[in-house]
Order: sequence, then C-alpha cells, then structure tokens
Amino acid sequence: MVSPDFGSSPNWGRSLISVESVEELAKTNPQQVPDRYVKIDEERPEIFESPIDLFDTEKNNTVIDMSKIAQAQHRDEEIRKMAKACEEWGFFQVVNHGIPHSLIDTVKRIGKEFFQLPLEKKQSYSLRPGDLQGYGQTFVVSENQKLDWGNLLGLIMYPSELRDLNFWPTEPAGFRETVYAYNTEIKKLAGQLLALIAESLHLQPDFFEKKFGNAYQKMRMNYYPPCVSPDLVLGLSAHADMVALTLLLQDDEVPGLQIHKDDQWRSVKPIPYALVINTGNMMEVMTNGRYKSIVHRAVTNKEKARLSIGVFYAPGFTEKIGPAPELIDDNHPSLFRKFIHQDYMQDYYTRGTKGKSSFYEFASI
Repeated sequence: MVSPDFGSSPNWGRSLISVESVEELAKTNPQQVPDRYVKIDEERPEIFESPIDLFDTEKNNTVIDMSKIAQAQHRDEEIRKMAKACEEWGFFQVVNHGIPHSLIDTVKRIGKEFFQLPLEKKQSYSLRPGDLQGYGQTFVVSENQKLDWGNLLGLIMYPSELRDLNFWPTEPAGFRETVYAYNTEIKKLAGQLLALIAESLHLQPDFFEKKFGNAYQKMRMNYYPPCVSPDLVLGLSAHADMVALTLLLQDDEVPGLQIHKDDQWRSVKPIPYALVINTGNMMEVMTNGRYKSIVHRAVTNKEKARLSIGVFYAPGFTEKIGPAPELIDDNHPSLFRKFIHQDYMQDYYTRGTKGKSSFYEFASI
C-alpha cells in the first residue's frame, strides 16, 4: 500500500473541553448510565429489537447497483431510482461499487483495533481545542451539556496538504496505509456518484467536479460501546451533514443508523459491504432544494459495540457554493444565497450540528 503525505490543518473546531473516554467508562460495567449521558425525554431513541422493524432500503427501492449502471439496459432505471431516493429521502445505499471487500474488512478491523488500544495510546492522538482531527468527542463546550455515548477518530484526507501526521495512529500495524488506500477508493467512488447525480439532474457530467475545485475529504471513525440503557442515550445526536456527500460504512452486525422522515425515526437495515450515501446540506443548496439532506442519528446496543466509518466529501474551502443556474427558472426560484465553503464551515461549528435550523438560517434567501 502507498503511504500518505502529511501537512497541517486549519483550526476549525468548536470543542473546548476534553471529556472521559466512553470506551473506558463502558469497561467499568456501570449499572446505570451517568447523568451526563442521559438525553432529555424528547431526544431519547426508540430501540428496534427485531429486523422486521428496520427500514429495509431494498424494499423501499433505495439500493443502487453500480454494476447495473454500467449496463445500457439498466442504466436509466438505476439513475431514476437514485434521483427519487435523493428527492424523497436524502440518502440511498450503493452495492457493487468496486471497493474490494478485503479492503473494507481490513479498514473495519483496524478501526476496531484502534479503539481497543490502551487509553494512553489513544490519548496521544487526542483532539486539541478547536481542531477537527483526532480522537475524542467534538462539540464539547460546556461542563453541563449532555454528551453522546461514543468516541471518534477524525482525519482530514484531502486536500493532501491538510493531512496532519500528529493524528494518524501508528498502531495497529498497517493503520495508515489501510486508511489511505480506503480513502483513495472512496474519493474515486465519490467522483462517480457526483457525475451520476449531475446526470440525474440533466447537468453536465463534470458539473460538480468543476464546482468542487480542490475538494475536501474527511474520514471519521465512530465507536459506540455497549450501553446498559440504550433507550436513554444516543451514540451520535440528531444532525444533518454539512457536506455535499457522506459515504458511510455501517456495521453489518449491529444496526444503529436512524433517519428522520415524516416525523418518524427509522432504523436503516445494514447491507453487507454496501455504503450508505447521504446527500448533505451543500448538495441541497447546489440542487436548489431538489435533493434533500436528511436528519439522522446513531443509537447504541446493550450487548455489542458498534463501529461505523463515515467519509465526508465537499467542495474546497475557498469555493463559492450556490444553486446551479440550470435549476433556477420562473417556476423554481433560487432558494439559497451564495456563500464561501469556509464561511459556512465556520458558522456550522460555531452554532453546532443540532437539526437543520441553523443551516436554513445561514443559507436561505
């Protein structure tokens, strides 16, 4: 595998206070959840015990087969399915995407092994105040706020000059090479998906490629330890992603992703080796509201830990974001103002991630 080059990252984050490791807390087998993690009543999750309770993307026609897109007789139908999923749900799953199963197995394994390392080794990669890269929890700004039942490791991948060696673990063995190889494949897939999304909107295939410029890509490994009372906590609080696309690798064995639609939370059934694709806030802007970003969250499990790996893909920091002119006419007036990516990113991390209200306050006309 090829090893990555490294640079340094700008100070974007909002976290000011370091907190204890949830993995270490879970190891003590607490008989009740510490109050700091217990969500208020209206934020507490429904926990679906049976697979029949899960939102099945195959039955709901939101699974896109990339191998069929390569076949002339199936291409148009798959692209129509993708467009409908983006319009109605703001997410879909892709299968047969070309990323080797062996690489997916390896990146999951090394992710789990990292979070099982001794605490002092993980803490050597801890988030610094105001940074987006490293191990810990983000958006911790008060001693009194309710915390999520999970930890993360965030790493910026692209632009390459923003990779920071200080946050890339050297253990477990092969971590850096595996993460770099996986993100190289994800970057390629993101480009393919953006071209297909452009085609579904009758835009030029390279529309998004040109608008993205020096694209931003960040990986976040999320680890949710078992919790004695999963109905009281959230692994990751409800939010909509700020980026254009999120490419998420779920845990095949432990459901945890929930999406919010029609005033209901629906738990997404994992498909082995599939990737969940969210169209984020920036995509909603660029498509002039045609394609939605969806509010989602992660729940925990009483017996099993869960690992997910999300990769966030967006235009370069200095790029101007706005609705595609081709999607604006007398019947479809512009819904959003133009803005610079870095300005929105700063606003996002200043206000916090809760829901989508801050997004509309920032971006709407």
